[in-house]
Amino acid sequence: MTWTQTHERYRLLNQAEAELRTGIAPRLPWSAEYVEAFGTPERLAQALRHRWRIRFQAQLDPALSQEDYEATFAELLADLAPLLDRIGTDELHEELADVSA
Repeated sequence: MTWTQTHERYRLLNQAEAELRTGIAPRLPWSAEYVEAFGTPERLAQALRHRWRIRFQAQLDPALSQEDYEATFAELLADLAPLLDRIGTDELHEELADVSA
């Protein structure tokens, strides 16, 4: 993948997440731009799930106290919950819990 393609994929991931956050899109946004970058809606959803897993891994520092760790996990999950519901990723809730274990 070229730098230009990578840059475009990140731009589209940011755009998709922003659209999901506005609440306007009842589900995963999809257009010709997404087709070119991701191929299928499922691959876009997979890229978003991967991004969110990485976000959890990066922010859930095992050195945090149990209380801070649980609070951070709850904040991250609350931030992502509306997005997860829109793209139908119930299994990601379990994956994120596993990441935090």
